[in-house]
Amino acid sequence: MITPIVVGPNLVPVIDDADVAASSRELAMLSAMAHYAVPEVLEALAAAIATDFEHGHVYSELIWAVLSGAARAKWERLVTATTWEYQSPFARKYYGEGKAEGKAEGKAEGKAEGKAEEAAAGVLTVLRARGIDVPDTIRDRVQHCEDLDTLEMWLSRAATAEAIGDVFD
Repeated sequence: MITPIVVGPNLVPVIDDADVAASSRELAMLSAMAHYAVPEVLEALAAAIATDFEHGHVYSELIWAVLSGAARAKWERLVTATTWEYQSPFARKYYGEGKAEGKAEGKAEGKAEGKAEEAAAGVLTVLRARGIDVPDTIRDRVQHCEDLDTLEMWLSRAATAEAIGDVFD
């Protein structure tokens, strides 16, 4: 015969002290699951697992999966500054790939922004060299343009323009 054991909030202690939570992380996890509405409980658990580099990320993801709504949002705020190193080869591989992809995307975006800024500066430089006055609204439009094709078109037009209207539609 199987006798199920039901554990509810009345059977789980409220662990709202980081030192107590650190001394019994598993019990602190149960406490957080049962008493997540008590603000200090999530704070104590977050502090306790922040230095557990072996299991902290597992505890963090498990409690995140159990929480919802405001409690989940609070948990996310508490642990966003944590920098765990993933231990399993699986997690390291996929976390590492994600990190590398993010880095590559950021680098590509930075290059594209740099090219757009350079092209915008070129348009304004050519207009200035040709003695064409550039109103602030046009200057802002050029400086905030991120479309390289548009900037190149403006640069080509600026090279032969006699007035600002020759460049911009």
